[in-house]
Amino acid sequence: MLPHQFRAVSSAAALLCVVSLGACASNQQPATSAGAAGPVSDPGNNDPLESVNRTMWDVDLALRDYLLTPVAHGYRAVTPDFFQNAVNNALRNLGSPAILANDLFEGNSKRAGQTLARLWLNTLVGVGGLIDVAADQGLPYHEADFGATLGAWGVPAGPYLVLPLLGPSDPRDGIGKAVDTYLDPFNVETTVHGVSSAPYYRFGVEALNTESRNQDDIEELRKSSLDFYAAVRSLYQQRRTTDVATAKNPDAPAVPNVPYDEVEPSSPVPSNPPASTAGPEKAK
Repeated sequence: MLPHQFRAVSSAAALLCVVSLGACASNQQPATSAGAAGPVSDPGNNDPLESVNRTMWDVDLALRDYLLTPVAHGYRAVTPDFFQNAVNNALRNLGSPAILANDLFEGNSKRAGQTLARLWLNTLVGVGGLIDVAADQGLPYHEADFGATLGAWGVPAGPYLVLPLLGPSDPRDGIGKAVDTYLDPFNVETTVHGVSSAPYYRFGVEALNTESRNQDDIEELRKSSLDFYAAVRSLYQQRRTTDVATAKNPDAPAVPNVPYDEVEPSSPVPSNPPASTAGPEKAK
């Protein structure tokens, strides 16, 4: 049994998505998309709560601009590349057990085997995951999450949502995030042993890592987009469609995923895109 505090946080995330889905189902107003001439009806973007989502998007961007981005600038200025890469590798390694679980749920034995091999090799030889030695051995990193697993099982995504601090999502992915917390041994063990704040510190480090590695290109995308909100929404939805298609295919090649927020503004949406906020990662 998980401690009450940990279960409450995960359950709240799932409940938020269920409540949001119900609200969306009762809202029959067509979605709108902001443009130069004002809001234009666009029912094809699956965003019936667009006005609410845009408000939350503005809040998330404000937190990024006034808190996360300045901290990330300082982090990049005072830490060398090898340190930043080590942090990124360690975070990926910590997430490997949840990826492994989802590989198995999706029936993808090949990718599950690669994930397991990466986990052991990087943990034992790569100094606890600080060095990605598995990639040099032909075992590239890939992502898998329970939201995509649910999609592979036939669960619809539901309407587009922007969640506080978490950004682009939908009810299926929101519930998936809650389930992934239960699949993550780090979150479970630190909470069970009384270090209930550890998952939150990890969340902060992950946000800082993502921002520091990607902030230049997300800013370029932001400046080049007539409607940054709509551009990210489109990229997110296309990326998740691709993730679900990969989850459905047990023989999908284990190639690295390219997050929607790691797409250069001038580039087409990648054919194998997962979650966060910004541009191409540095070389490992």
